[in-house]
Amino acid sequence: MAKNNFMSAMMKADLPKSMYSQDEKIKKELIVLEKLKKFIPPLAPDERTQLEQNILAFGCKDPLIVWETKQSAINPEAPNPDEVCYVLIDGHNRHEICQKFGLDFRVNLIEIPTFEQAQDFMIDHQLGRRNLSVEQMAYLRGMKYLALKQERENQELTRDKSGKFKSQENEVNNRGGQSDRDGNLDSENRSGHFDHHGKKEKLSEQLAKEFNVGEKTIRRDADFAKGLEMLPNNIKNEVLQGKSNLNKADIIEVGKTKDSNLAQEKVNQLVSSTVIKPEKKEKQSKDKVLGVLKSYLTTAEECDALITEIERIKQSISSLT
Repeated sequence: MAKNNFMSAMMKADLPKSMYSQDEKIKKELIVLEKLKKFIPPLAPDERTQLEQNILAFGCKDPLIVWETKQSAINPEAPNPDEVCYVLIDGHNRHEICQKFGLDFRVNLIEIPTFEQAQDFMIDHQLGRRNLSVEQMAYLRGMKYLALKQERENQELTRDKSGKFKSQENEVNNRGGQSDRDGNLDSENRSGHFDHHGKKEKLSEQLAKEFNVGEKTIRRDADFAKGLEMLPNNIKNEVLQGKSNLNKADIIEVGKTKDSNLAQEKVNQLVSSTVIKPEKKEKQSKDKVLGVLKSYLTTAEECDALITEIERIKQSISSLT
């Protein structure tokens, strides 16, 4: 009887939610934002196939990184701005594969104050990896520059509205900043860090030191990133994978073009001239065949049997010529 009473009391008690149920809730409500997903370098077909096979064989070993935030951080017009939401910021390819095959995965929650800082985190996380192409590194450095520049401009706008800053003319005179052709302060000089001599550093100078490249490289990267963002996704991915015939200088030129109509004309010209080089097309075909083979061959015996069959087909073809 005592045992029954104990079990009955346990059933009636208000037990706290388990960590397991919280994880399941996060997985069900996980949000994938395209404007953040773009910072994840695209996988080549053979890389995607290999990752898929690894996950099917061993499971999703590394946890997906999830940003715990409020709806207002990802959508200023959200009807419930204070509602908590969960945004995927690393592990997009693994998440897609797990969803495709109904596999479980783990999550690692992190808190980041703003959307801009979430972008910054993603870019730094990707740049910390060793398998990036030259194009991917330039794109990510450029996107970091553009994101930080936008964040500074937003901060300046907020401060201007609060009346904490003097007039623009006084800002230029007192702080030694430079105006652009429209009379606006150069956003690089309006806020930021100071070097050890007390001189204000431009954003491009800061990032150049961070990534151990020249300041002009950072500015070119920014124009390259702007130009890439204007291209269709499939062409953008080909450029980042090194499979496009587009010239990097032409893409930079698009990013540097201030007139939006002229920039779009240049984009259209680039798109119409896009072709995959024959040698790269041949490599893509080989990668596709290898990817299919890897998905079906699981043992050494199956590989030997396939080699034997290929030799038989080769002999048959030779006998016909």
